[in-house]
Amino acid sequence: MYKVFDFTKLPLTYTADMVFPYPWNKPKENDYYKSDVERPLTREQVVQGQAILNDIEALPRVLRYRYQKHYESLIKEKGSRKAHDFLYFRFHEQIWPRFIAVNSRYEMDAKALLTLSTRLSIEVSQFNRLFDLSDKPVKKLAETIAAGFFDLYEKYCDTLTEHNNGDREIIYEDSTQTEVYGRLAELAKGLHISPLHYQAYCRVLKNRKRGKKKQNLDVRKVIAAVQRLTNTDYWYRKLKAHRTQWLEALMIANMDVCQNRNPYASKQAIRAVQAQRLSNMQYLQGMDIEDVETGERFDLFDKVMASVSNPEIRRMELMAQMAGIERVAKERGDIGMFITMTCPSKYHPTKLRKRKKDVIAVLNSKWKDEAYTPKDGQQYLVKVWSRIRSAFNDNNIDVYGVRVVEPHHDGTPHWHMLLFVDKASRAKAIEIMRKRALKEDGDEAGAHKYRFECKHMNRGGAVGYIAKYIAKNIDGYALDGEIDHETGKDLKSMAAAVTAWASTWRIPQFHFYKLPSKGAYRECRRLPRGVSIADQLGDVAERVRAAADDGDFFEYVMSQGGPCIRRKEETIRVAREVADVNVYGEDVQKVVGIYNQLVANKPTLKTRDRQYKIVKKNSDAAGDGLLKSAIGAPRSPVNNCRSRITSNLSDVQFYEPERCSGEVCNIKEYGFAFIETDAQNAVGGEISRGKQQRQVSRIELNEQESELRPEIDRFMQKTGFDLPTENMADMFIKGMAIKDDDRVFRLDGEQVRVIESELVIKERIQAMKAKKESDLELNRKRCAAALARVGKMKKREEWSR
Repeated sequence: MYKVFDFTKLPLTYTADMVFPYPWNKPKENDYYKSDVERPLTREQVVQGQAILNDIEALPRVLRYRYQKHYESLIKEKGSRKAHDFLYFRFHEQIWPRFIAVNSRYEMDAKALLTLSTRLSIEVSQFNRLFDLSDKPVKKLAETIAAGFFDLYEKYCDTLTEHNNGDREIIYEDSTQTEVYGRLAELAKGLHISPLHYQAYCRVLKNRKRGKKKQNLDVRKVIAAVQRLTNTDYWYRKLKAHRTQWLEALMIANMDVCQNRNPYASKQAIRAVQAQRLSNMQYLQGMDIEDVETGERFDLFDKVMASVSNPEIRRMELMAQMAGIERVAKERGDIGMFITMTCPSKYHPTKLRKRKKDVIAVLNSKWKDEAYTPKDGQQYLVKVWSRIRSAFNDNNIDVYGVRVVEPHHDGTPHWHMLLFVDKASRAKAIEIMRKRALKEDGDEAGAHKYRFECKHMNRGGAVGYIAKYIAKNIDGYALDGEIDHETGKDLKSMAAAVTAWASTWRIPQFHFYKLPSKGAYRECRRLPRGVSIADQLGDVAERVRAAADDGDFFEYVMSQGGPCIRRKEETIRVAREVADVNVYGEDVQKVVGIYNQLVANKPTLKTRDRQYKIVKKNSDAAGDGLLKSAIGAPRSPVNNCRSRITSNLSDVQFYEPERCSGEVCNIKEYGFAFIETDAQNAVGGEISRGKQQRQVSRIELNEQESELRPEIDRFMQKTGFDLPTENMADMFIKGMAIKDDDRVFRLDGEQVRVIESELVIKERIQAMKAKKESDLELNRKRCAAALARVGKMKKREEWSR
């Protein structure tokens, strides 16, 4: 609940004993209040202030705490009137409408909320507080939503069966499943989730209006989509991503992401990405990859760091490929253009204004109407570029190059494109790009200057133009001392914020346009070095392999047929085959090698013969990959015995209890036991050294706790558990928990709570997991039976024809 402040009580500004440098500054006797706060707030202002405080209470914790603390400091320092002015004029009129616009984009749709909360569970309403939920409540919410969609799917199918006089054959038809999919997809869209094959469903609706082409979705597609909507893990991933972007959008609305505070990404987003990467690194360091056939193991972390997942290797590969593209342009006689394209002003949450010698960020009034996110800005640029590509194809203009996406200081994306075109088509290409880039809001102030910019590369190479942007968006390599012209900060330090921005909003940073497949390039590099493939795939294929083996991207592009070539005309393509069926009943394809598509009757050259699985380190090679500890190994990897805890109390020493003990399984959050001085402790250690007994702390009980002692002893005797020592009983009364084989005892106030032990809880969790697996297996069997039934029906129809 929000705090209630007394607006009628004037804050004390001066005191009688204060010394003033000049006599005219000293207030009159018994007048120790500033003149601007002497007039109290009216009743309407008090009510208004409490309503605004109620709105603040609805914000996420990270924002709510800051506004409340700032408001309290204003109350103490400047008075209630200044505090009220901040609430109304700053927060209510400027910031709060932006929060409302963001929440309206991320909250559950009213129709979906009504349907899911009434038919399923009221817990679904927690979706609208998703930004304040931790991972555990999000997991529970995902389970509720997944179970709800499964029940709705069953109800829809039963309803359709009843409408057809109990004929269950109707539910296996494409039209029926398409209708059920449409109802579930509408609810999923109300939760801001686009289900699988939703675009295909929209095309089906358009075809129905026109009366042409395909009128229904295939049953297999519907089942795959429904399997996802009824899967807990699927919803858990979607909800976590939605929570992250929702919170970051609120931070952007609050101007926490701008030049004045944190450019590109908020501190919360940077910390979240860094924590996730640290967790990933710890996982990789604790795992190995094992050859399924030979049992040979390799360190997983080393293998990952030797791939393009390593930012340094990724940057070097991009730079080498850019150098190769530049050589291709010189060979063909093409010229380069450095294009910068950005979004209209309504996509920017802030705008820059000059104040004397500084440039500061201020609120953009256009943004609050739609509250566009960086993801929306990226979709806008993608749409503009699709229109540009269509115009290039209509005018037979061949353009190729690379695109780099990076954020403005407020998180709005913009594109830097290094494109190459022949001299005769350059003017036409620039005209097409400028026209499409300024089609939306092209007449606003500054549009012609900032929305589209083209630089011709007359001096220096192409790599020199793009190198800084590649390094800035990866690891900040070789940018020491470089200053970002937009934020005025060090470019190298900004690399972490840029990568956090791309990870939060899931925006791909680099993209090659009209160049041969990079997948084939990497698969060729997996082949044995120096081993010719001319006999298997031909001389041209060997040229492609040798170029990829040497890292010569220029030769690779030319051997594949050059830039602007269609995929079906390239020499080497990646070969894939169906390897498995996923949990959603879909065929999973995996890369197996390469093949020459221009020459018939050529074999597929495999590049991935060996099969691997991920196992934990130090695990049994013949086992299932689980980590097995030795008999008698402590539950904690740290020996906490006699470990000192630092304290600011000079006369008291604290020691952390030994957590390997079988009796003490939990420690009260606040408070430690008093023990003897160093001298007494040393003597006690010498006495007990012979039998290797643990030095026990001395605990003192107050009168109320001493009265509980006999009752505790009687209760423990009735339960059949005897406290081994008096000191253990005192520790129990002080708040520590004691356990036996199946139970955990804890003193809660004046009552003893009996809790199941970890073993019983683990057994229950395993039982729940087993039930979940059985439900999933039952669901898979149902889907397989449904697909088999559909196949039989189609064969029967074909036979009848």
